[in-house]
Amino acid sequence: MTKRDATRDAELAAQDAAQQLAAFESAMDDSDDSDDGDDGDDGDDVHKPPVRQRYSQAQRLLQVYQSLANSHGGLTIGELMERTGVTRRTLNRDLALLSEDHLVRVLDRDDEGCKRWALLPAGVASSITFSQGELFSLYLSRSMLAFARGTELYKSMRAAFDKVADRLAGSEVEAMALARKLYAVPDAPPLGATGESYDDVLNEVLTAVLKGNQVELRYPDSTTTEVLTLRLDPLTLAYYRGRLYVIAFSPHHGCVRPFALHRAVDADRLRNTTAVVPVGYDPERFFSGQFGVFAGDATQQVHVRVRFFGTAARYARERLWHASQQATDLAGGDCELAWHVPLTPDLQSWLLSFGGSAEVIEPPALRRAIADELRRALARMEPSC
Repeated sequence: MTKRDATRDAELAAQDAAQQLAAFESAMDDSDDSDDGDDGDDGDDVHKPPVRQRYSQAQRLLQVYQSLANSHGGLTIGELMERTGVTRRTLNRDLALLSEDHLVRVLDRDDEGCKRWALLPAGVASSITFSQGELFSLYLSRSMLAFARGTELYKSMRAAFDKVADRLAGSEVEAMALARKLYAVPDAPPLGATGESYDDVLNEVLTAVLKGNQVELRYPDSTTTEVLTLRLDPLTLAYYRGRLYVIAFSPHHGCVRPFALHRAVDADRLRNTTAVVPVGYDPERFFSGQFGVFAGDATQQVHVRVRFFGTAARYARERLWHASQQATDLAGGDCELAWHVPLTPDLQSWLLSFGGSAEVIEPPALRRAIADELRRALARMEPSC
C-alpha cells in the first residue's frame, strides 16, 4: 500500500467515524465545551492552545480522529492539544469515548512517560468480535510459544494478540489480568532454540510449509558425526513438549519422518519448487500410530503391557497415552496398561521415567532393555569402594 493509499483510507475511515460520532451531536450543545474555558481545572497544562475554538462534541471528536489519522506513530496529549486547540481535560474525555467505541488505542509511551495515542486499523472494531473464552484461548496459545521467544514466530503470535487487545481497547485486557490467570509451564525448551541461527531455520522452514516449497536442511546424522544435506518435502510443523518438529518426506530416508528444528544446522527454502504431499498423508493419522513424536517401524508394532504401582498407577491411569490403550484396575490401587505400538526411544524413555514404580510385563525384549538401563543406572549410583 502506498502512502497516498494509506492517507485515502484514513480519510475514508475518518468520514465513517464522523457519521458514527454525529449521533452525539443531537444530545449535546456547544455549552458542553464550557469546561474548555475553565483555566482553574487545567492548571497542569504544559501546552496551552494559542487559540480557543468552540466545537460541538461530534465535530471535536472528528478533529481528534483526523489528527491521529494524519500522524505517523501516534500523538501525545500535548501534541493533540497543539493540533486541535482543545484542553487536556477535554481531550482525555474525548479519547475515552473514542476508546470505548474501539476507534483509538494507546500505542506506547514516549521517553517522558507520556501516552501516545493512535488509531485502530480500519474495520477492526466492526468486523471481529471475541468472547472472553476465545480471548483466553488466544492468550494461552501465545503463552505456549514462550519457548520460541525472540523468533519471528513468537513475534507474529504476540502481534496477533496485540491486535486482539486493540479490539478490546487495552484497558479491558489489562482488567482481565490474563498474565496471572493463564500460564503455560515451559517443558524444558531446548538450548538450541535460541539465537539467530535457530530463528533463520524456523523462518525458512515455516515459510516453506506455508508456501508449499521444498527445503534444504543441513541436519546431523543420528548414527554418525556427519552433517547431512537433505532435500525435503515439508508437510507439517508440529509442536511436541516444548519443541518444534517439521514432518517431511525425506528421499534420503525413503519415508515421512520428523526433524527437530533445534538440531538443524541450517535451512534454505527452495523457491520455485513444489513440495510433494504423499498420497493419503494426514498428520493426525501419522501420529496416531506411535508413542511420542518418533514413529519407529510402523510394520513392527508389538503388544506392550506395563504394570504401574502406587501413586504412579493413578498418574498413568488418568491419561490416554495412545489410541490403542487398554486399562485394567488391579488390587491395592495398582493398574495395568496395554498398547499396540512400535518400540521407540520415546516409549523407553517414558517407561524409565517411572523408575521402580513401573514393571514391563511384555514383550520380553522391552522388559530386558528397561532392566538393562536400570541396572546401568544403579551401577553408576552406587558408591565406589
